[in-house]
Amino acid sequence: MLRKKTFISPAPVLICWGFFLFSIPAYTQLSNVQIDSLVKELGKTKEDTNKVNLLMTIGNEIGYQDVNKALEYGLEGYQLSKKLDFKMGIARTAYLTGTSYIDLGKYPQADSFLLISEQMYEQLHDTKGLCKILNAKGNKNYMMGNYRQAAEYYTKAAEGFDKAGDTGNSLIAYTNVIALLGQIKQYEKAIELGKKVLPLAEKANDSLSVGYVLQAIVTDLLYVKKYDEAATYIPRLESFSNTTQDQNLAAEISSTLGTYYYGKEDFSKAVNYISIAVKKAEALNNKYQAANHYNSLGQAYYRSRNFDQAKESLFKGMSLAKEYSNKRAEANLALSLSTLYDSIGDYYNAYRNLLLHSEITDSILNSETRNYTTELETQYQTNKKENEILRLQQVQQQKDYALRKRNTYLAIAAGLLATALIILALIRKNFRARQKLSLQQAVLQEEKINSMEKQQQVVSLQAMINGQETERTRIAKDLHDGLGGIFSTVKMHYSTLQKDTPEIKENPLYRKTLDLINNASDELRKVAHNMMPEVLMKVGLAEALQDFCSNISSGKLLKVTLQTFGMEKRLSSSVEIMLYRIIQELINNIIKHAYATEAIIQINREGNRLSVVIEDNGRGFDTEEAEEKRSMGMATVKSRVDYLNGRLTIDSRKDIGTTVMIDLLIND
Repeated sequence: MLRKKTFISPAPVLICWGFFLFSIPAYTQLSNVQIDSLVKELGKTKEDTNKVNLLMTIGNEIGYQDVNKALEYGLEGYQLSKKLDFKMGIARTAYLTGTSYIDLGKYPQADSFLLISEQMYEQLHDTKGLCKILNAKGNKNYMMGNYRQAAEYYTKAAEGFDKAGDTGNSLIAYTNVIALLGQIKQYEKAIELGKKVLPLAEKANDSLSVGYVLQAIVTDLLYVKKYDEAATYIPRLESFSNTTQDQNLAAEISSTLGTYYYGKEDFSKAVNYISIAVKKAEALNNKYQAANHYNSLGQAYYRSRNFDQAKESLFKGMSLAKEYSNKRAEANLALSLSTLYDSIGDYYNAYRNLLLHSEITDSILNSETRNYTTELETQYQTNKKENEILRLQQVQQQKDYALRKRNTYLAIAAGLLATALIILALIRKNFRARQKLSLQQAVLQEEKINSMEKQQQVVSLQAMINGQETERTRIAKDLHDGLGGIFSTVKMHYSTLQKDTPEIKENPLYRKTLDLINNASDELRKVAHNMMPEVLMKVGLAEALQDFCSNISSGKLLKVTLQTFGMEKRLSSSVEIMLYRIIQELINNIIKHAYATEAIIQINREGNRLSVVIEDNGRGFDTEEAEEKRSMGMATVKSRVDYLNGRLTIDSRKDIGTTVMIDLLIND
């Protein structure tokens, strides 16, 4: 049974809402001593399916403390499973790798491995495995803020587990729903569901499920300010924090305890617990969640009147939120900074951060917010009608106890006032409608101009790239047919000369000249082949790249491995040429600058979606510095990706390596 993490749990009530992802139930957790024993056993195990299973066990267990280590074990198990053609091993290790990438916020890589796992589970007709994939997709969408999509995946996963009779995993899916209810501010429903799920978790003796459900219940109770009821769960939470091997759960519990003491205005304890949550999140390299915890920590420092520490914490959180595209945390941090700057009299920065908070909040406005607005509008209209009825009743009472003349004057005055209010309301409504229409027209006009400019850029780019490829083809053909023919004729003449004058073979100048002719002929053939490989035109991209990788690897300096999925059907010739040029340029960059010994090219096609991932173990580089000093080669790669309407992402770390990801849609 795969024991990677699957729960999502809410975090502090201090503006932000945090969570951490888990994948599969863990009914028990191994101690560090047991894990070390398994690692030692791994070194003695043969390269077989038993080693794959051992790698999975270690990866799942160590994932509670070190996600990067779990990723390493998952990748090692995946490569070994492929080598052994162990289908179940491929499915499970690809799943572990994908969920580890989700934990690290690397969603393109996570999608690639989850797709591989899903395809394998389908081949194996493994229903539970497919349900795990659904739950993992729910986790990814949850982290990205796509709550409606996350809810659909969680619901399907729970229904699938229920149908399969898998109570443990079904429990996990329902626990994720609890977190989702909290995220959309349905706190009472979340508390109600949590209290129903808690006895089931206790009955199943699933300690992690119990811990996460308890943490979710307490967090939702804090949101509705039921501190006395929350206090009844606090001792159990503190016990879990001190005993659990799952550092993610420990971090979330520490954050929740900090929230509790924040609500009780014991800010010293709040700072202490939230600081622990920050340290644990950073130790797990969970930068996404660390940003949320830094926001909570900054607010706790702020309430302690420690403005310097508050500012430092909020800045750290903002940096992480921007780096990992955590828009909700960025909006919350901007609001916290605005409050802080306002308190210290820096009104300019207070306004700037308030404006930033407003802009980000508007950008992530979703259907739940609109539904909530509609609900408030309905409630407002209902209250308005009730107030109108009450006013009419009061008027009626006045008619019963006052003189008719006075009542007549009052009725006339009320009528005039109502008419004036209606006229004013209509004028205001008409003015706002005109403003909105004018703004919409301006936005549409700007979008139209931007669209035309983009179309013109695409046409220009297309003409330039087509011209480059035409010129490459012409030059390759001229080299092959022109200079190639000349070299063949020269070699023929030299052979004739050798037959007519045998003694010339002993002439050193003759032999050296013949070697130079042969070398020049070979070099000419390589240049022509690189400019337009015949295998690319004849049999397609995959075979051309395999030929290219073999030529590079034969040099012994860099080993290049090609992995393709779903490439049985050829792409259009223009797309194949473009992708070949892009990959050729990226591999050349690795050879020139990375000082790497290994590189991997992965091409994955699913329907009309194509993803390309190129990784190396080179020295890496600073991506921000490289962006400012972009070379001609990378500029060409970017222009070709733009031509294909694709997305280019570069992730590089010094002394670790570089990963280049390209995603695009293919039209047959």
